[in-house]
Amino acid sequence: MNRTGKIIVVVALVLVAVSAYTSYRGTQGFNPAEIDDIKKKITDDFTAKGMTVTEVSMLRRTPRDLGGYVKFKAPGSDQMQQKACTALMGSDQATSWTCN
Repeated sequence: MNRTGKIIVVVALVLVAVSAYTSYRGTQGFNPAEIDDIKKKITDDFTAKGMTVTEVSMLRRTPRDLGGYVKFKAPGSDQMQQKACTALMGSDQATSWTCN
């Protein structure tokens, strides 16, 4: 095999490796750091609205779907409230969350 052929083989192997990694990463969904980031975003959002957040829990339902809750107290209230929360990861790795 000549030099050009070897270069083509090496480039092809690199492309295959990058493609495999991208596919693998895409199937993994939320990692622990991303779950912590979602929890922080939920806490920050509720805190910005004047709520006192006492707990946020988010667990994997599927690799790209989280479910959980936020517990908080409204301003001027001692009563604990809870809302269900979900987070989704799209095929482009973009995430979105909501608490109802």
